[in-house]
Amino acid sequence: MKNEHLKNDLLIDYLRGELPPEDDALVHVHLDACSACRREYEIEASLGESLRAAARREELEFPSLVAAHVWETIRNAKPSLITQIANFFRPAIAVPLAAAAVVVLFFAAPFVHTNAAPKVSATYYLEVHAAQQAQNPLAERGPAATHLIEMSNIDASTATALADAADAADGAVAAPAAIDPVR
Repeated sequence: MKNEHLKNDLLIDYLRGELPPEDDALVHVHLDACSACRREYEIEASLGESLRAAARREELEFPSLVAAHVWETIRNAKPSLITQIANFFRPAIAVPLAAAAVVVLFFAAPFVHTNAAPKVSATYYLEVHAAQQAQNPLAERGPAATHLIEMSNIDASTATALADAADAADGAVAAPAAIDPVR
């Protein structure tokens, strides 16, 4: 870039600050070294400033009577139906209304819900559970547990007493040689 002159597009981008930092630094160094490019830069800068000044001079101010009439019309305007509905559903109003609706629905639900499913008594479930447990041989209160409870009441001091108890229980207990008295 040192031997070449800068193009107007590059100078305009430099003036607007739209160049990447590396290119910006190169243009800055080139403008310090090259008087022809610096003159073009100054022409572009003065042209941009004169355009901005002309635009500022041509800006027209809104007449105060017209502005007052516009503000009066805005203040007296009636909101449309859509605006009224939107204002009704603002969070300050909508949240308490929604909470009240939820509370009403919560307390009114038992009165509105008339075709409820038939209710089953809790005692039915307890009876079914007890019947299933009584049939389960491994349950705490099943048939095997009842038999063992009865066996614990028998004096297990002699093997013959255990053999007699086994015969009485229809052979449900192991042979006397296989039983090891706990006491």
